[in-house]
Amino acid sequence: RSRTCAACNLGGLERWGWISVGDQRGGRREGYGSHRGIKGETVLRPTRAGSHARRLWPAVIDEVERRWRDRFGHGTVEAVRDALERLANHGPWSLPEIHASNGFFTNTTGEGVTDEPRSTAALIGQALTALTLDHEQRSKPALPLGANVLRVIGDGGCSLGDLPHRSGISKEAAAMAVNYLIKEGMVERWPERTIVLTHRGLQARNEYEIRAAAVNHPRLRAALEELLSRREALVEGLAPPEGCWRSERPYAAQTRRLLVDPTSALPWQPMVLHRGGWPDGA
Repeated sequence: RSRTCAACNLGGLERWGWISVGDQRGGRREGYGSHRGIKGETVLRPTRAGSHARRLWPAVIDEVERRWRDRFGHGTVEAVRDALERLANHGPWSLPEIHASNGFFTNTTGEGVTDEPRSTAALIGQALTALTLDHEQRSKPALPLGANVLRVIGDGGCSLGDLPHRSGISKEAAAMAVNYLIKEGMVERWPERTIVLTHRGLQARNEYEIRAAAVNHPRLRAALEELLSRREALVEGLAPPEGCWRSERPYAAQTRRLLVDPTSALPWQPMVLHRGGWPDGA
């Protein structure tokens, strides 16, 4: 946790076959696939698959960055890197996983110190984490709820069926968010599967909008607007390869919307849940 600067879904990594947890003595440990029994001194080891993935990952990141430079141009990527380096801290290289149990807030475990070169993807993750933490210091609800859910409900409400389309997050993520907001008194469920904002919800949405509008990083905004204006280059990198799960039900419809207009179909804030994967994740 100290090295990653974030809590880790160790039980999930164990279930999915990437790590072994503690001394399993040839069998499954008690608490397998969960956090039960894991302590600070518990030793984690990569499995054969985990070791292979760890060796493969740096080459994948390098290849992705090379493709970015080919599609968007070296100057555009360097401008983004320069702007990100002014904001990136030494936190996790990707947004940490969030949970409904603590209101979907982003939490880290401090800042690590490393001399390892950071890829553009790592700079994006660190800068976004830093901006999210800054927004959430004095805010309720959490940024993923304000940016993705409260923002799109509107004064006239929203049908539950339309929420994934409007927000860009999956129906599972939308359901988790709505259940939490109902419990917190920010949203009410009306007949015909419609949800509306309560007075408290309207206040929370207004707070999100005010805080979001107050953020001003002109160099970063200019660099990102230049990148996002290259729609064909964006779409080329988002088209799923043949046989990929993004092109199959139930994700195919969202993928089609993404390829038509990426900036409208993507969520405004990544929502990295325990389910993992897009569009549940980024």
